[in-house]
Amino acid sequence: MQINSPAYLTGIERTGIGKDGVFCGDYVNMVRNTTGKLVGDMTRSASGVHVSSQLTARSLNHGKLTKEQLSEWLYTAFYLLDRCCLPLMGLAVKQTTQIEQLKTDKIRDQEKIIQLQNQLIEKKDKEIQVVKDTVVSELKSYSSVVQESCSAALAPQKIVSAVKQVNQDVDRSRNIVVFGVAEAENENPEQKVVAILDKLEEKPQISGCVRIGQIKPGVVRPLRFRVRSQETVYQILRKASKLRNFEDCQKVFISPDRTVEERISRKMLVEQLKEKRGADPNNNYVIRKGEIVRVDRTPG
Repeated sequence: MQINSPAYLTGIERTGIGKDGVFCGDYVNMVRNTTGKLVGDMTRSASGVHVSSQLTARSLNHGKLTKEQLSEWLYTAFYLLDRCCLPLMGLAVKQTTQIEQLKTDKIRDQEKIIQLQNQLIEKKDKEIQVVKDTVVSELKSYSSVVQESCSAALAPQKIVSAVKQVNQDVDRSRNIVVFGVAEAENENPEQKVVAILDKLEEKPQISGCVRIGQIKPGVVRPLRFRVRSQETVYQILRKASKLRNFEDCQKVFISPDRTVEERISRKMLVEQLKEKRGADPNNNYVIRKGEIVRVDRTPG
């Protein structure tokens, strides 16, 4: 049987496998492919063999195989083993050793990192404890000072008085006081308030309409009434200046229900306003938000 053997080692001999100190997948594939070609030819040429696992020295010992063919196979097997497989195995062992060393180094580095992390956590725990102790100490000191300085201020009588004052302020915020409305015996205060509100084109729901203050000869007491919301109070106060347009309301004016302190402060502001207007009659001054401010005169 005449066999045209391929040049098994033509590609491998040019690569320098095992000489350049490199172990890579391409080299392994080249050796595997060349070995496959060699074993395939030997299997096809052997006697009574169908697969490579059945190859034996006896199956290759028959008269149809030439000495040249056997020599080529032997040299190819030698070359693959001595020049390729053994060097690659040596490089693989070396790389395996290096990999194991890298694993060992990595484990050692991880242990160092864990140790440093534990040291950092321990340090932070100490710092947190110091801060905690400081805060507790300061809170105790602060609590002692507050308790000593506020014990009198928080007496039950003063708490009741403060709550009562807050409630009064809340209730007063929905009250309106009307000054300058003529007072008569057996009068109906609510009818007089409604008549004034009609001039302002306001028809709110009112309650608690009464004269306030002590009865004195020649003194007209103001009227006080309540509406349902602070918004209604603001709406009426914004329109209060329109009463000047009515002949019977020239001396009537409307204001919020102020405390004694607020009334005193308001009276002082009014006196200051009169002085300001007298000293500077060419400009227009009004009271806004508890202050005297200059505003432009309305044309016409």
